[in-house]
Amino acid sequence: MKQEEKSLLSKGKIIDAAMKLFLEKGCENTTMQDIVEASGMSKGAIYHYFKSKQEIVAYLSDYEKKQFTSRLKELVAHPGMTAQQKIRQIVVHLFSNDTLSTLTKEKWAEKVPFALLDTLRNSLNVLSGYLEEILRQGTANKEFDCKYPKELAGVLILLVDIWLDPIIVESDYQEMCEKVDFIALLAAKFDTPVFTSELTAQVKEGLRRYYE
Repeated sequence: MKQEEKSLLSKGKIIDAAMKLFLEKGCENTTMQDIVEASGMSKGAIYHYFKSKQEIVAYLSDYEKKQFTSRLKELVAHPGMTAQQKIRQIVVHLFSNDTLSTLTKEKWAEKVPFALLDTLRNSLNVLSGYLEEILRQGTANKEFDCKYPKELAGVLILLVDIWLDPIIVESDYQEMCEKVDFIALLAAKFDTPVFTSELTAQVKEGLRRYYE
């Protein structure tokens, strides 16, 4: 096994152990020693890869960002799916992913330096571009008639990724549900009714898990 593969395997064991502990105890109540014991690895091995919980959280958020970007690339290039199906997969991933849910509950943006700025840049400069292409595909397929795909993609990404993030915008669950309804209505107003009643219900359910 190559050294790079060994490193990824070791990091995977550490991340898996940390995630289980974060779910059980919360990030604040989890110590690096807890992670050492749960991973079955030596203290030296753990600290070789991660010097602190903050570094573990940063690695998790970066990993999820890369995975999501990769998934968006695949969806854009997928010839056998409608634009509506692609958007549904994007939204469901954002609101049903256990790792993202845990990171949100643990207020990851407050623990990683420049995390929020990095997220905003990635969302508006990278992710919105993929969504724009999917909106263009949907218009070409006559699924909807989006006249402003670039602008609407940027707005939707900003609203879903930032405005619906409970650690950035303080809102109770009912207010969040009203925001989801507003986003669905906004998209429909621009002749792009991508948020079906089923999809909005799934988003609300994903948000509910945070408030439990």
